[in-house]
Amino acid sequence: MIELPEAVTLARQMNETLVGKTFARATVAEKRPKWMFLNLAPEQYDKKLAGVRVDEVTADGKWIFTKLDSGETFLLGEMFGRIQYHPSEGPPPKKFHMLVTFDDESRLSITIQMWGYAQVLTPKELEDHPYAGHRGPSPTDERFTPRQFETILDAYAKRENKPIKAFLTHEGNVSGIGNGYLQDILFRARLSPKRKVADIAKEEQNRLHQAMVETMSEAISLDGRDTERDLFGTHGRYTPVMDKRATGTPCPNCGTPIEKISYLGGSCYLCSSCQT
Repeated sequence: MIELPEAVTLARQMNETLVGKTFARATVAEKRPKWMFLNLAPEQYDKKLAGVRVDEVTADGKWIFTKLDSGETFLLGEMFGRIQYHPSEGPPPKKFHMLVTFDDESRLSITIQMWGYAQVLTPKELEDHPYAGHRGPSPTDERFTPRQFETILDAYAKRENKPIKAFLTHEGNVSGIGNGYLQDILFRARLSPKRKVADIAKEEQNRLHQAMVETMSEAISLDGRDTERDLFGTHGRYTPVMDKRATGTPCPNCGTPIEKISYLGGSCYLCSSCQT
């Protein structure tokens, strides 16, 4: 899944590669996943994008924002899948769910494995977007201080009786964290995914804040996880401590075998001794 480090990596590469290019045509595949979320009829993407120039590409949370000279934004994100660049001299992609071709015949292909968004939005539509328009602070934003995090956690605890996994993976609380990086963040913070937010003490809050900042900053510097690919098909260099490959191996801190549990609709990997 594309989370903050992958989104930042892709947006940086797209900004370096696509800015100044003009869309020539856009094709949405007839056969595509049920949960590929479009905001236009498939045939309208070509009419909407043709002749429009790419001005800037940025990332925030799990989202990539391609700003167009039409004033609209081509939004990609919250997705399982691939975004890949194909130079004009290379072969066309064999499989895609959306393919945009630029004026120099280079292409950008989007493939969705489970769900994902590919939408062209006006500023007002982006502002009102139920997910991309209502993001919490990013863990790598310099304004994301321990005090701000404490305020967000306390407010959440007063209105929700939910565990920390539910809090961290909700884009409206803190943006950019999915089930992938959640595992390492909670391991570094020595917290179980089942811990209720209201039960997390001040010292643990500070530990959790530090774990988010350190994990995401390190992953960004390494271009994302080694299970994900960048714009050119290269794997990231961040190897998670806690993922399916760790199951049954000794905890790097205490030696207890790493467990896999199913919780809140997904798998979690943890050390039952270290993460309380």
